[in-house]
Amino acid sequence: MNLLKIIFGLCVMAFCLPLKAQESTEERVDKMEKFLAKLPKMAGDINLRYRYDDTDGANGFDVRRARLDFRGKVTDPLEYRVHLEFANGPKILDASVRWNINDYVALQAGQYKLPFSLENPYNPNKLEMIDNALAITHLVNYSDVSGISANGRDVGVSVIGNFFRKEGFNLINYFVGVFNGSGINTGDVNPAKDFSGMLSINPSKHLTFGLSHYNGTVGAQGNTFQRTRNGFGVEYNDNSLLVRSEYIHGNTRDFKSEGAYAVCGYYVHPKVQAVARYDYFKSDLSDDNTTQQEYTAGVNYFPINNIRLQFNYTRRTKKDNDYTNNNYFVTQLWIRF
Repeated sequence: MNLLKIIFGLCVMAFCLPLKAQESTEERVDKMEKFLAKLPKMAGDINLRYRYDDTDGANGFDVRRARLDFRGKVTDPLEYRVHLEFANGPKILDASVRWNINDYVALQAGQYKLPFSLENPYNPNKLEMIDNALAITHLVNYSDVSGISANGRDVGVSVIGNFFRKEGFNLINYFVGVFNGSGINTGDVNPAKDFSGMLSINPSKHLTFGLSHYNGTVGAQGNTFQRTRNGFGVEYNDNSLLVRSEYIHGNTRDFKSEGAYAVCGYYVHPKVQAVARYDYFKSDLSDDNTTQQEYTAGVNYFPINNIRLQFNYTRRTKKDNDYTNNNYFVTQLWIRF
């Protein structure tokens, strides 16, 4: 009898030990998956461009963008992002943390795009045109008439939220924040803080109306001037047809500016999007010779996922005592990984 017990015990041990070893392996795999989930997810963009401008005959190739984008979570409600640019010298584009308090409210701090206009929040690899509209470029911290050049970004703290959630969209979205007003990778140079905010109203999943306001102070202490911006826009996008138009008015120091654009894009084929845009900008409303208009036609071609080839032709008209016209052609290759 004792011998039978010993044999039975040995059989049980022989059967159970592999199960225990297997369970331990599964636990190790689970721990590894949890560890890997906490690591940042990395993406990147390479943007190769060719430009020809018959104003002075200038033409050439360049690497417009070479970016790495890291995103991750410290915990489920706490996210972070580090977005780096290496073309034309390394710099930080975005470095921010976001606390998702609940489904309706979040806090964000760090360096990121200003909440202003419908176009500025677009990632360039999603924008339908190669270049931003003139009003965005000159009144929303790209090559701003105030002298700030900051890729549409600044450093600050914001509240982000929404109301009246529907299936697949929210009726109202808001994004308001307080910023240094000095651009990216730069500390505040005066004690004043700038306000920027945007309210989006979405009557349907595909239709958006946007209201934007910016009020701030530019310049070092003792040599500051006011900068205000007001914008209104509307966008319809059903993933086949895109129509967007915005008007922006700016007051900078002692002069006023305004700009407006209307862009349309349509997928004539799942891999081919035709685009067109009218663009207007007047840097000083008191001087007619600061008026510029552009008419752009182009094509976006998506041969495979994460690759896009773009072609834009622009006819420019500028008024400088007399009207002058010139042609501008640009093509670029997007590779995302």
